[in-house]
Amino acid sequence: MATQITEEISCPQCGAAVKTELWPGVDAAQNPDRKARVLNETMFDWSCPECGYTARFLYPFLYHDPERNYMVYLSPNGGGCEEIDLEKEFPQLHGVAKRLVTTPEALKEKILIFDAGLDDRAVELVKLALAGVLDQKHGKKAAAGYFCYADESKNEIGFSFLLEGEDKPVRRHTRMEAYQKSVEIVECAGSVPADGFVPVDGMTAQTILDHYHETRPAEEQERKG
Repeated sequence: MATQITEEISCPQCGAAVKTELWPGVDAAQNPDRKARVLNETMFDWSCPECGYTARFLYPFLYHDPERNYMVYLSPNGGGCEEIDLEKEFPQLHGVAKRLVTTPEALKEKILIFDAGLDDRAVELVKLALAGVLDQKHGKKAAAGYFCYADESKNEIGFSFLLEGEDKPVRRHTRMEAYQKSVEIVECAGSVPADGFVPVDGMTAQTILDHYHETRPAEEQERKG
C-alpha cells in the first residue's frame, strides 16, 4: 500500500518550483523509515533548496500497519476518507481498526497507542480525566493532550498536555488501573466504532462517559430487581 508521488511545489518565499516527494500511503512494515519520520515529527517538513525557506506541508496521508491490524488517515482539512473506498477495493480489510485524524501530532499519537496494544477509546477516557484534574489544579483548560507511553512494569500511563496560555507542555501520568477501568467503561457503554474511518478523540470520550452514566443506573436497578 506504500505509494510515492512527485509534485512541484512553489516556494512561498522565492517562488521557485521545487520537485517534492510525497507519500500519500505508507505501510509500516515496508517503510520503517517513513514510520520513523512520522514519529519524530519530520514527515511533513518541507524546505526550499533555493532560499532555505522551511515549512510544514500537510496533505492527505494514509498509514497502514497490517501486522497490528489498524489504519490511520490524516485529513488536514478535517474531511472524510470518501476517496479511499478500501472496503470495496480490499474486502480483506473489513474489521481493521480505522481512525481519522487532522494533525500530524494526532497521527503520531494513534500509532503510539495502537503499537502499545491499547484501546484508543479507553486512552481518551484517561486523558479526559487527567485534563479535568489539570483544570482544577491550574485553573486552565488543556488546549491539547497526547498519549506518550504505557509502562506495565512501572504501572504507569503517561500523557503530555498543553494548557491554554502556556508554551511548555505539562507531563502527567497515572496508574494503569485507570486505563483498565476505562476499558470496562468502554465495554459497558457498548461503544463500537463504525467500520469506516472515524475520529476517536476527546468528544468521543465524553460521549462514551455520558452514555455510561446514563445506562449505569438502569443496570444497577436490574441487578437489585
